[in-house]
Amino acid sequence: MATRHPLLFAICCLILLLTGVLPVAFTLASGALVGSVPGAVEGGFGSPAGQRLVLVLGVTVGIFVLQQGVGAVGSTLAYGLGERLTGHLKRRVMRVVLSPPGVAHLEDPAVLSQVASAQAVGTGQYTPRHAVMGIMAVWSPRLSAVGSAILLATFRWWLAVVLLAAWTGLYLTIYETFKKQIASMMNESDILRRANYIAELGLTSPAAKETRIFGLSAWLGTRYVTDWVKVIAPLMAERKKGRWKLPLVCIGLGFLITFGFVIVGRAALSGELTLGQLMVYLGAVGGVGAIASLSGQHLEMGWGLASAQQVFELERDLGAAAHSRFTGETPAEGLPRDEICFEDVSFAYPSGATVFDGLDLRIQAGRSLAVVGDNGAGKTTLVKLLARLYDPTSGRITVDGKDIAELRPDEWQRRVAAIFQDFVRYELSASDNVVLGAVEYAGDRSARDLAARRAGALEIIEGLESAWDTPLSRQAKEGTDLSGGQWQRVALARALFAVQAGAGVLVLDEPTANLDVRAEADLYDRFLDLTKGVTTVVISHRFSTVRRADRIVVLDGGKVTEDGTHDELMAAGGRYATMFRLQAARFVDAPQPDSVVPAP
Repeated sequence: MATRHPLLFAICCLILLLTGVLPVAFTLASGALVGSVPGAVEGGFGSPAGQRLVLVLGVTVGIFVLQQGVGAVGSTLAYGLGERLTGHLKRRVMRVVLSPPGVAHLEDPAVLSQVASAQAVGTGQYTPRHAVMGIMAVWSPRLSAVGSAILLATFRWWLAVVLLAAWTGLYLTIYETFKKQIASMMNESDILRRANYIAELGLTSPAAKETRIFGLSAWLGTRYVTDWVKVIAPLMAERKKGRWKLPLVCIGLGFLITFGFVIVGRAALSGELTLGQLMVYLGAVGGVGAIASLSGQHLEMGWGLASAQQVFELERDLGAAAHSRFTGETPAEGLPRDEICFEDVSFAYPSGATVFDGLDLRIQAGRSLAVVGDNGAGKTTLVKLLARLYDPTSGRITVDGKDIAELRPDEWQRRVAAIFQDFVRYELSASDNVVLGAVEYAGDRSARDLAARRAGALEIIEGLESAWDTPLSRQAKEGTDLSGGQWQRVALARALFAVQAGAGVLVLDEPTANLDVRAEADLYDRFLDLTKGVTTVVISHRFSTVRRADRIVVLDGGKVTEDGTHDELMAAGGRYATMFRLQAARFVDAPQPDSVVPAP
């Protein structure tokens, strides 16, 4: 942060130094003020002693006012620097999380917990901003304590050393306990993440309807408290350990401080110290204790620094390991020209669920392929492997004979445009929702309009209050939401925009699963018409909606069990034909079990 915002950092350091020095200066000024009183009383305000009293009084008041002003300015500047640090570290978290070409790390609970902790620690949401503000608040009294110790050393150096060492020992004892408490909280990051999720369910709109309809308010409150108690249980256990140590140390320090006051007082009674010096050294004895002062800022600093530390650990753990799995230097520009092949591919998720076991599949470039199968057959996993969001457990995927692992992962992924079943409904403008398919061409309005027109979304968008500039979110000012079918057309426009920008493989992965079969068939028909000549993969668990594809494969048991055109598969009388008839029979007046039913 010092290199990114050098002036702000330097000013914060200067103010921190001032907040440490000014209390010592105030102690000296107060001592001088008290020491000037007897002379001023004796000679009057017109005497040199009286004039000195007035001068010292002005200096004392000035230092006091400066203390208050510098503290307020320091807090404001520390807040600004802390916000910049938090933003900087969040960008680092985004960079390290987004940099791996795959998505396996985003489905790893350990990584997700690290990411959550790097963003903010605990349900109190302590961020690096709290650390910066805490450092300003914590180190100011520490510097002041060192200054007080230096003052006291001019009287009795050994007394300054003893008090400083004792107070430092107390602080280290407390801080060691505090670190253990922070560590115990960080170890419960999974439960903390769940507690935050429960709180979000109760406080945000997505779950608001079901929360009320199903009467979940009390359950959410109870569940939140239950998870929070699980988190603080280790913390409370840590607090119980050595709980008598701190009181005993504090009692010992109380005697030590009393001893210090006695030493200074006796020196004054013996005439060694003047009245002003007595005030200075008494203040110094008490001021040394500021080095062990503890407050809420220590909590903010400790947890804020823990959050920042998680950023560095995330970069260390995720960065190198993730990139080592996704190497490849062969350019992917213009691929595929001939075919994409899955060769004896096996794949299992980190959880252990095996999806494919010896999968062989050929996808011809420039043709349309439909992949059908029951839920859980691995259709979406096929797309993830195709886009190299995951690598096969064994076997390989080739593009025009080249192993996909040898291609530059970012270039290959830019060659694939996909609309997933859970496609993103960006709470951004309608324009952004389309051009994010190829953000580098976001300024090409004619290409954007063409993609929307081809997807049947242009009329919908132009009918919005602010047309392309309308935010597609009811939570945004002057925003609106779309129906499910309208969102699907916008998502299709996004994919088509990507194709217009150069994507060579277009995938439609069941984004219409919430539509009835007739509406889904209409959308697939439009999709296939618009993508003739493009390498196209359409995925559905509804057999009757993909009959127009050039080729259809059936996934079952982690392998391709049937392969051919619609007519060929119907003639074969296998699973495709059986499922086609069963599904289509729901949309005709009289079932025709022994004949081919036209697709609805």
